Amino acid sequence: MATVNMTINGRKIPAREGQTVLEAATEAGIKIPTLCHHPALKPAGSCRLCLVQISGQRTLQPACTFPAMNGAEVSTHSPQVEEARRFVLELLLSDHPLDCMTCERTG
Repeated sequence: MATVNMTINGRKIPAREGQTVLEAATEAGIKIPTLCHHPALKPAGSCRLCLVQISGQRTLQPACTFPAMNGAEVSTHSPQVEEARRFVLELLLSDHPLDCMTCERTG
């Protein structure tokens, strides 16, 4: 399988063709927050917490669905990315019951 070279936060990262930005970053030890991502499931990009800034793209892109591309320059913690993640998290929490201590799922 072919290798593509990209830059994440100023660091050169090799990735396999067909990998997503999230997969390449994870393998390189770069953490990108996610809620909906699971390695056993097909990426959906639904939680939007993994948004990253990619050179040449007009808008922020979900790292879990965006393919690793040769020459791409990715920023995972720019002010624009941080603001978007904060907004997405606020929206998610605005519709959450916040009864974590009594929720059955807390285990």
